[in-house]
Amino acid sequence: MDRCLTKKERLKVTGLYERRYQQYGYSHKTVGWGSEKDQILRFDMLCRGLDLRGKSILDVGCGLGDLVPYLEAHTKGDFSYTGVDIAPSFIESAQEKFNESNVQFICNEMTSLPEDKQYDVTLLSGALSYRIDDNIAYTEYVLAKLLRITRETVAVNFLSSYVDYEAEKNFHYSPEDMFSYAKKLTPWVSIYHDYPLWEFTLQLHQRSI
Repeated sequence: MDRCLTKKERLKVTGLYERRYQQYGYSHKTVGWGSEKDQILRFDMLCRGLDLRGKSILDVGCGLGDLVPYLEAHTKGDFSYTGVDIAPSFIESAQEKFNESNVQFICNEMTSLPEDKQYDVTLLSGALSYRIDDNIAYTEYVLAKLLRITRETVAVNFLSSYVDYEAEKNFHYSPEDMFSYAKKLTPWVSIYHDYPLWEFTLQLHQRSI
């Protein structure tokens, strides 16, 4: 069953990020991360075991495009990149900063992405953490859709239910439940809950790696 953001949810999420952009400008704080070090660790976990050289990368919830320099460093520039985000200010800022032939940015909501375009690898960092009316239904729909448009691997991180505190605005996921759902989509799933952040990472592969 399709589960897109409602108009109210979309305005709420967009408004949050637009306010942060006005407050912090180009900063890891704008996209909700505690530090640049933590942000890089999340990228490391999403890309764990993946060879991204020569690949087409879809970055869902791309924020300010911080994944671009990470990919440049890890592939020596051998990649093509599409970043998608719901916040217009993020997209405008990213387009100005990363004006390169192999990089493009699109302002869109993830469930509205067309399915006639395929990518090798899809990465999603933090874009499913904000609490809405039915996070599970929305997330399951998003994962199924992203796997349909991805040839190799979808990698996504979640706030974990194994914490001692949950902010009211955030949604924390059961690692067991999300692994179980991912296995319904593909036999080949990797899960990482072994890094020093209150979250976990899933990789859904189209074939064994």
